[in-house]
Amino acid sequence: MKTMSRSFAFALAAVLMWISAPASAQTSITLFAGYAGSSGVENVATNSSADMKSAPTYAVALGMALDGSRELQLYYSQQSTTLSPGGGAAPFDLKVRYLHVGGTVFVDRPISQGLYAVGGVGVTQFSPGTSGYGDEVKPSINLGFGYFLPLGDRLALRAEARGYLTIVNSSGGFLCSGGCVAVLKSDAVTQYEAKIGLMARF
Repeated sequence: MKTMSRSFAFALAAVLMWISAPASAQTSITLFAGYAGSSGVENVATNSSADMKSAPTYAVALGMALDGSRELQLYYSQQSTTLSPGGGAAPFDLKVRYLHVGGTVFVDRPISQGLYAVGGVGVTQFSPGTSGYGDEVKPSINLGFGYFLPLGDRLALRAEARGYLTIVNSSGGFLCSGGCVAVLKSDAVTQYEAKIGLMARF
């Protein structure tokens, strides 16, 4: 419960940080679609890896220029996937959501040209779509790189590859709610994705 409270507090602080940023700064919005794979969840009973299916992801990023080569970013991502616990337990739907604050740094170039590094910190929410399991909210980080291709003064394509690390620190009972259908555990859940987005600048 304490971890969940701290996670929600961090997410709220991220949103407030964004809202309080100077209104005069150049801003952008990017809509992404991509594909992500996952690992890191185990079935305690069978001592084997649970299978979190690779699946499409969708994201939105709000950007605000800090200087000529850096921007602040508020980032939300969601994936609808399936987790197969193994050991005879039925697969179930699982939504994975990220809310991160971070930024981008363009490599030896101004914003809106070429290669850039990207990263952020925040929270991950795991939401099972069946009874016998419960939601989890955990701290997480992401790191990656991208390429920015201008399409004019206000539009651009962005291609990105990101890796996510969510700290779960569960020796048994991950996603459990009341009685567990399958006892799952994880020290950390990792995800890796590639995606492409359309950005509009204001």
